[in-house]
Amino acid sequence: MSLTRRLAGTTAALAAATLFAGGAAMAQQTAPAQPAQPGQMQVEPVSDAEVSQFVAANEEVSAIAAEVTPQLEAAEDQAAAQELQASAQERMIAAIQGEGLTAQRFTQIAQLAQMDADLAAKLRAEMNG
Repeated sequence: MSLTRRLAGTTAALAAATLFAGGAAMAQQTAPAQPAQPGQMQVEPVSDAEVSQFVAANEEVSAIAAEVTPQLEAAEDQAAAQELQASAQERMIAAIQGEGLTAQRFTQIAQLAQMDADLAAKLRAEMNG
């Protein structure tokens, strides 16, 4: 088993980038948004400004992930891999914040896009626009 598989729980930002990186494949798998169940936390709707911020941040996060992945695969041991992960996480969070979002909101938007076909379509349109 590779070192990167053992370190599967990298960061929320990396997970969000990976979740959204599917693009068209993700769109085919999205289901209509489910109404909130009693007791579930309500999530704010995603504004047009947040769509733009998310797309810009996602591009940066994806670039960081693409840069770090081969380094993780080449890491000599778990300690070195964890150091790379921590550095990548800091850079990803800084990139997300630099676009005006929190890491938590970035992750929320990525998760919402998996459940809401309309939001996924808006994000793809912004990416392709």
